[in-house]
Amino acid sequence: MRYFYKITALLMIILTLTGCLPAQNTIDNPDFTALTDELFRSEANSDSLTLNYTLSHPENYGITELPKGFQSFSYDDLASNGPALENLLATVESYDTDSLSLKQQILQDVLCDSLRTDIQGTKFAAFSGALGPTTGIQAQLPVLLAEFRIGDAADLEQYFSLLTSVPDYFQSLLALEQKKSELGTLSCRASLGRIISQCREFLQSGGFSVLTTTFGKKIAAAQFLSEKEKTDSLSRHDDCIRQYLTPAYQNLADGLTKLLPLATDNGSLSSRPEGTSYYSHLVKRMTGSSLPVDELESIMKEKLDTAQETLMAYAKKDPSLFSTCQSYVGKYPSTDSILTALQKRMTSDFPEMADSSYEIKYVDEALEDYLSPAFYLTPPLDDSRANVIYINNSNRFDASSLFNTLAHEGYPGHLYQTCYMYGKKLPLLRYLLDYGGYTEGWATYAELYSYKYTGVSRDETGILRNNMAVSLCLYGLCDIGVHARGWDREKLLSFLNQYGSWSRETADSIYDAVSDEPASYLKYTAGYLEFTRLKDKMKEKLGDSYSEKIFHTYVLDMGPASFDILEKYIQRYGEL
Repeated sequence: MRYFYKITALLMIILTLTGCLPAQNTIDNPDFTALTDELFRSEANSDSLTLNYTLSHPENYGITELPKGFQSFSYDDLASNGPALENLLATVESYDTDSLSLKQQILQDVLCDSLRTDIQGTKFAAFSGALGPTTGIQAQLPVLLAEFRIGDAADLEQYFSLLTSVPDYFQSLLALEQKKSELGTLSCRASLGRIISQCREFLQSGGFSVLTTTFGKKIAAAQFLSEKEKTDSLSRHDDCIRQYLTPAYQNLADGLTKLLPLATDNGSLSSRPEGTSYYSHLVKRMTGSSLPVDELESIMKEKLDTAQETLMAYAKKDPSLFSTCQSYVGKYPSTDSILTALQKRMTSDFPEMADSSYEIKYVDEALEDYLSPAFYLTPPLDDSRANVIYINNSNRFDASSLFNTLAHEGYPGHLYQTCYMYGKKLPLLRYLLDYGGYTEGWATYAELYSYKYTGVSRDETGILRNNMAVSLCLYGLCDIGVHARGWDREKLLSFLNQYGSWSRETADSIYDAVSDEPASYLKYTAGYLEFTRLKDKMKEKLGDSYSEKIFHTYVLDMGPASFDILEKYIQRYGEL
């Protein structure tokens, strides 16, 4: 999964429109550039964590006044942002398309789409929150702080401002959960319990030790500090963990524990007031697809049936293929050997990109139970070589899937897509407009595509791809079943057993996962299926001149966007 944590900060700046200057499609409109660059600076500078992960040298982008840690917020803040967003949308829409360069036209489309989604989201402020057993800020924060770059004295102060602001920020998150308990939108008891247990176990296991270790290494390498300043910084860090981080996690756990009696056992959004409408909005926001939930469900069922029929045909042809298709596992002695092989073998199917580098790291044992099997941390815009892929060695995850996991996180997945996009020099704001369906859909598409590079036969590749398609669709349908159809644990198990023999334990783990992170699986499943639909559109457009490399280049050149926008510009293929 792609982990670029960005505090939800709704765009608030409305610049005075000074007139749309006529321009050719190859020439940027300076007024529009001024507007969108100012929006970029505002969003990038919304809090210290976002800024550090966005820019290594913010001063080069006109950012001189730095934030003070995390920005606390309230339910009223979230619910009252509609008018400001509507004003901003009107401003962006007022620019005549013909006055914008092609890149600006695409940005205008993407920004307007994003703003319309955000405006709709203000109606569902009662469902807002940043807590969750896997992708919640309380789970991600230790790793994000461990990876915080400290290149100068300003970075060091930004880091300390984050540590000291955590209690107030967590308190605002807790206050939001308390408001949700009043509105009937609180997460189910099991999800809250997992967050509470996570916080308590993290405190008891000394989970902050990873911060102490990584901070010590950074300070030791900090040439801008004297020896005394290094010693003082280490002492200050210990004090911050004791005075701010530890109490913040303790207070969060205690506060959520008080809310437990107010939570229900039902993990379905459909059981909450306006929950079904919210789920429809969430699916659109998470996937970037405009298809209604019912239609997505139908497409997934069709893909599931087709994939299963294909697997049965392979089994009838040669049952031994189902064991030999795994022969590639173990052929690569290290993560580097896998990533090297992927980079070499993908060149005929994907466009070239600027040189990239990466570092493989492993999740600290204290965090293994809470984080995903692997994740990629995006580098700053002005330091695209600082890529990090984390691998979780927890026994919960299948180590034999490392090849396709690294294809998802590395090449031709997240790392490749991100570095390629950075090299395209898109308008700055494009890099902060998040479309999870595009990024996770691309990485999932790349993961399935990568089976071509394992060295197994064509039939064995077909088995691997269709088997993964079955898993994707099953999980996606479970997500829809729970949140749109109100499935309980029994119904989910019954559904799964239509497609094989599933244990109660596995079914319960799926129910818990989709309850914890509504629509999260759909980023992968719907995103992947939308990319296959786009490929069909491109084949139809180009006919005999179509190639995989042409399609991949088009998608990557466009960058993150909704699938409607990606499809729209297929008709203008050749201009990009």
